[in-house]
Amino acid sequence: MPFFSTPHIDLIHEHIDTPRCFLLPFSVDGRVDIRELAEEFCKANKDHYVSDFHPTYEEEIDFVLSIVEGMKRGELFENFIFDRESLKFIGCAGLNKPEPNTMNIGIWICTDEQGKWYATEAYDAIMYWARANTKYQYLKHYLDPRNDASRKLALKFAWIKQDYSNERGDEFYHIPL
Repeated sequence: MPFFSTPHIDLIHEHIDTPRCFLLPFSVDGRVDIRELAEEFCKANKDHYVSDFHPTYEEEIDFVLSIVEGMKRGELFENFIFDRESLKFIGCAGLNKPEPNTMNIGIWICTDEQGKWYATEAYDAIMYWARANTKYQYLKHYLDPRNDASRKLALKFAWIKQDYSNERGDEFYHIPL
């Protein structure tokens, strides 16, 4: 079920620009080395903040292809983040897990690029895009309470903590659009 407010958006070719980076939809067209993506995801997930999934190269290819298919159906919007000057792969950000009234906003940054404000910049850009292009009044974000970087984003963007968690103990936040 498409989540966007304008029916003719082509999520596969959508792009988002920020002052220091740009976001391009997931693909296996070579703009990101899938081996690097799998390695970086595993490094970022070493504490299971995002998932306990540590993919092999083949699993990462399958995962990215499944995301591309979901974007073609208008069900989610996942993006690679690149540095504008160096074209270096920085991380991923997007909208996923659609529900009738909201969907999840997620982000992760490569370990070597953390602490450089890329997460803030990309998060702000995804939220701006969501305000302009989705049918939702708010987004949700869940995080492991030990994830200090996401907690800082929560404070910066004035997320509203909800009174429930999932089986892993993740906290849920609502982000007004």
